[in-house]
Amino acid sequence: MSDLIQAIGVLLSGAPASRVDAPAFRPDSAWLLVCLMRQLVRQRWLVRVVEERLTPKRDAADDEDEDSGEVPGLAGWSYEFHGRGCCLSSAGEILDVDFHGDEGATIDPYFFATRIFSLKAPGLPEARLAALLPGRDLVVSGIRELQAQGLLRHPPSEHVFRLPPALEALADAAGALDLESPDARERSFLLLGDFEALDSSVFAERVLAVREARREWLLARATVPSLAGDALAALQGLVSPDAFVLTCERVLSGPISSAMGAAIERLDALPGGASCPAVFSLLQRMSPEEHHPHSLHAAASYLLRRDFERERVLAAALAFARVDKVKGYGGNPYAGEFALLALEYAPEHALELVRRALRSSVPMARMQVAAVLCVLDTPWSQRELSAALQASTSSDRGDAKYLQLALARSQSEWARAVAARWGRQQPPPATSEVGFTHEEVLEANADGWFEHALAKARDWVQHRRIQTPNELE
Repeated sequence: MSDLIQAIGVLLSGAPASRVDAPAFRPDSAWLLVCLMRQLVRQRWLVRVVEERLTPKRDAADDEDEDSGEVPGLAGWSYEFHGRGCCLSSAGEILDVDFHGDEGATIDPYFFATRIFSLKAPGLPEARLAALLPGRDLVVSGIRELQAQGLLRHPPSEHVFRLPPALEALADAAGALDLESPDARERSFLLLGDFEALDSSVFAERVLAVREARREWLLARATVPSLAGDALAALQGLVSPDAFVLTCERVLSGPISSAMGAAIERLDALPGGASCPAVFSLLQRMSPEEHHPHSLHAAASYLLRRDFERERVLAAALAFARVDKVKGYGGNPYAGEFALLALEYAPEHALELVRRALRSSVPMARMQVAAVLCVLDTPWSQRELSAALQASTSSDRGDAKYLQLALARSQSEWARAVAARWGRQQPPPATSEVGFTHEEVLEANADGWFEHALAKARDWVQHRRIQTPNELE
């Protein structure tokens, strides 16, 4: 890692570049360190803004602090204090810092990654970092790797960190780094081993070497649930189509996790169904008593779209859909998704799964299916919404509100009358002397949440071939 520090020092010194061999470090690690140094400059600026512009403003407030608003004297910037920190936002940047009494020297990895992807006009270092690590969690993973290698300090916890003193001392030079000219850019690419960014066939072998190193790094993260989506997206642009399919199938053959769902979603966007056996093999390994339904739902969707082993796929999907409580949840979080899957591919099971979703203990499942039935607005969908609404109890009144809203938006006079009558029969929501009750929060936000669900439902219905449940034909 001393080579990496030395390369950054040469870059900031302005000395000529002489490096042509593939370095011992990956270019994404180099750009990451440069960007962290530039982050430190921005965090120091935020601390000055808080001290000079916002602290006097808050001190001048009478009895309550001003926790958010426009930054005085900085057009286009707003602020929001939170916990032990402050976030400054503009149209082109989100800069968030927790205060540790060190003038902004402590960096939060997630705040840093959020800023990188919020930049509307990133500098070259930030643009290259985002290109090489195209995802917030991949950037954080890169930081964790630097921490494991001892390149970052850990005060006051393992979560946040500081740069080593040598890099902190060079932070201003990194912030002022001028890479606008072609020569300056080429020099930076050579020094940091970023041969992929060089427009030259002279470095073809180096390009292959750094790509292979990045490919291996991404492959190691493609099976990590929190990283799989971003890692696979990056790999798709890095390897051939055939190699990418093999990569996804390799993920599917590993330990079962949500990473499988990410791999299937990537495969689903590709033409054809060559991976059907691999997806089906995963489906057969999954148990409704043991596994989360996310990957099973993704596998079933993939296979049903390709009409592969339909009856066996449906049997597996029904087993997961009929689970009342998924481990770690108060209900089945995929009850709504399985109902929509049946409406599209299995009308013989649609009514059962729609009814389960409309009576689910998971509010999102109720709202999701209620919104779709609202968009369909057929006699059968109106009857199912009405029956579920009448079956609701006082304890689930808040969740039943979505059923009422779906009926209230119907073209049917009868459906609207059912919604109005149910509304009149409900007592006012319980109140609390301090704060708001759960019922009050639901009552205040139900319309807005349901309108958002309706927009998604309209898009879903528009792009799907919905089949009437067989029992109603």
